[in-house]
Amino acid sequence: MIRRARLFFFLALSVALVILVTNFPLGALVQGRSAVRTDNAQLVALRAENRALSSQVRALHDPATIGRIAHEEYGLIIPGQRSIVVLPGATGSSSSAPDPLADNPIPSSDLLPSDAILGPSARTAQTVAHEPGFWHRVLNSLEFWHSLF
Repeated sequence: MIRRARLFFFLALSVALVILVTNFPLGALVQGRSAVRTDNAQLVALRAENRALSSQVRALHDPATIGRIAHEEYGLIIPGQRSIVVLPGATGSSSSAPDPLADNPIPSSDLLPSDAILGPSARTAQTVAHEPGFWHRVLNSLEFWHSLF
């Protein structure tokens, strides 16, 4: 009888172990640990990036840093200063002058000819010269009333 009880106990124990092994989410636990490691690595990287961005924000509160960035990236200058751009000279002695802007990283559409930069007095003179006259304005107003009828 003790022998039967032991056999029944070991049989029940083995069935319980089989059920436990087959139903235990071991794969899910391993995947969960892997996901936690990946998330921790991402969190460390984001915290490092956050610290770097915070230091950039602190630096942007400094007027000297703002002035340096404005000058380096946008070519802005302090009022009263003059900005001079020096183009590279021709190298070698060729009969035809090479284009000094050939290897320039600035697109040609962004470059202005030297006569395009005019003072305020020249701009007002050009504006006054192209202003429509009295009769032109009268004809335009007549055309407006004509389109209503």
